[in-house]
Amino acid sequence: MNQARSYKTLSLLGTSLFCVALLGGCATTDNLNKAQSTADQALQKANEADANANAAKAAAAQASQKADEANANANAAKSTADQANSTAESAKAEVEKLAEKIDRMFKKTMQK
Repeated sequence: MNQARSYKTLSLLGTSLFCVALLGGCATTDNLNKAQSTADQALQKANEADANANAAKAAAAQASQKADEANANANAAKSTADQANSTAESAKAEVEKLAEKIDRMFKKTMQK
């Protein structure tokens, strides 16, 4: 953005110097109008470039925010998956314990 402002300043300064040079050389009104028109066009282009840069910066900030949200959602999903995996592992261990207990009870019953 500072670069765009510098461009505007240099453009206006250059145009002013050009106009002064034309005035010093007995410039006609037509020449001055052309110089002013050129300066106005340069300023308009600089303003457009500045607006485009600001729009791009806003879009980049929005994209960055959405990426941060997506990362947070992915981390939450991973946490949920980890919890589900832990619960499944606990359930599996409990099933194995119960299966062993049933086997022992069955063996005791068969021995009698």
